[in-house]
Amino acid sequence: MVLGQPSMVFSGVMALFPEIGMKNNNNKSNYVRKASCPECGSKDNMAIYDDGHGFCFGCSYTYQPPREKPRKSFIKTVKKPLLKFVMPKALPKRGITQETCELFNYGITEHNNVPVQVATYEDSLGRPAAQHIRYQNKRFIWLGDVSNLQLWGQRLWRQHNTGNMFVTITEGEIDCMSVSQAQGNKFPVVSLPSGSQSANKYIAANLKWLSQFVRIVLCFDSDEPGMVAAEKAIKILPAGKAAICRLPRKDANEMLLAGEGEELRDLLFRATPVRPDGILNASNLWKELTKKGTNSICPFPFPQLDNFTRGFHKQQMVCIAAGSGTGKSTICRELAHHFIKNDLTVGYIALEESVQRTMQGILGVEVNKPLHLEDDIEHDSLKQSFDKLFGTGKLFLYDHFGSIDPDRLVEQIQYLATAEGVDVVILDHLTIVVSGISDLDERRALDVVCTKLRQVVESTGIGLIIVSHLRRPEGKGHEEGNKVSLNHLRSSHSIAQLSDLVVACERNQQGDVAERAELQLRVLKNRHTGMTGEIDKLLYDDKTGRLVLPLSNYFGD
Repeated sequence: MVLGQPSMVFSGVMALFPEIGMKNNNNKSNYVRKASCPECGSKDNMAIYDDGHGFCFGCSYTYQPPREKPRKSFIKTVKKPLLKFVMPKALPKRGITQETCELFNYGITEHNNVPVQVATYEDSLGRPAAQHIRYQNKRFIWLGDVSNLQLWGQRLWRQHNTGNMFVTITEGEIDCMSVSQAQGNKFPVVSLPSGSQSANKYIAANLKWLSQFVRIVLCFDSDEPGMVAAEKAIKILPAGKAAICRLPRKDANEMLLAGEGEELRDLLFRATPVRPDGILNASNLWKELTKKGTNSICPFPFPQLDNFTRGFHKQQMVCIAAGSGTGKSTICRELAHHFIKNDLTVGYIALEESVQRTMQGILGVEVNKPLHLEDDIEHDSLKQSFDKLFGTGKLFLYDHFGSIDPDRLVEQIQYLATAEGVDVVILDHLTIVVSGISDLDERRALDVVCTKLRQVVESTGIGLIIVSHLRRPEGKGHEEGNKVSLNHLRSSHSIAQLSDLVVACERNQQGDVAERAELQLRVLKNRHTGMTGEIDKLLYDDKTGRLVLPLSNYFGD
């Protein structure tokens, strides 16, 4: 492309508003050349700047170059108002009838004076939130807010109508309507918002709705990406309910166009649920034996704990056990900070403190200050530390306080593992989860919750750290430094039985100043190496709000 001055529209807008498109990351950027706009199709209304970003003065489309470590993104979004006057109309070239298009409200209109097909998506509350726009050249864009979408078509199938039905999930809207039409538009069919690459994200986000069905059939494209995505997605669906429909043609619409609607319907009904259990011949399991994930993914920040455990492993459930006020949450924040600094992605579910307090605690580890006690904070310096630690997108927080339904908790953890790709989830604390369950006593409720948590660890492969309170022992209490044993854990031994590693925290809160500052760690159970006993002794530094290792840990007594 020949370098030159911007067009008249381009230069006119720049003359009136020179700041538009000129700043990126608080640094001024300079105009380099004009280019065509991928959004509106204009040949020269797109300005390209020397920092790589672009701005279209015709339709306001903005392009930003990818960061060094781009976050996962499945959808290209243009945040503009939704299109109105979308008219459902039959799609003869696709074999889709007027009746089917009206059912799904799939219609045609114009966008930037170009005919387009439009699929409108709802958010979790059922409100129109985004539109998937399809151009004649099979180019797609999004309008609206795509941050919290239902599966397309989900609004059509209400819960009271789904008791004995099965639901089909397709890759796109055309296939969704094809499957529905082949079934006489009588059985629930939904589509992923952005193809097979978005399967885990949106299935996890809408897992509660999907789980009510007796059968869940994945009808993805029969090419390799579609089948790989289906095999990954089926692992997060309820065991025994999910099935993969393998098509003889590329997709459902090709079968509909070929007059094979009845065969398509039969394939959907005959799809056999995949079950995770089964009898396996060991001679075929060499890959299973040597697959990645059996080794440590990160050392623990405390040297003796790391030596006893050989590091932190995924697909393990770790229990931090201690009495009230001992320092369990402080340990959790230290671990979260350590994992983030070691490039792990962390999900943090703190049910007894606000999101602000959690962030203050974790960021306080970074800056060596008890931020929740600081009255005079230097914001510029703190913002730099904030960007350095949290700007990588390695921390996800759950905005919730108090007891939570166990099934809802499992859904959130499963979503973090499958949609956000977290390596470890920290749950602080377990006891409050069951405090709102009125139909079970605490011991039984803890057993149920622990079993569900263990299942999600096995199904997703994440590492899970849970905090557990203790029941009061006879005689001296834990707040007076009493040693912790496995039988002090609450529940009927389910926490001890289902956890791979149990680490106790012991502190005499009633002793002298020196004793109150000492936190003794003790390994009560260690399934990986079998090593148990007293390990690191940590000191609480009230000036920094941190638990630190005394010099004796490094140089001996």
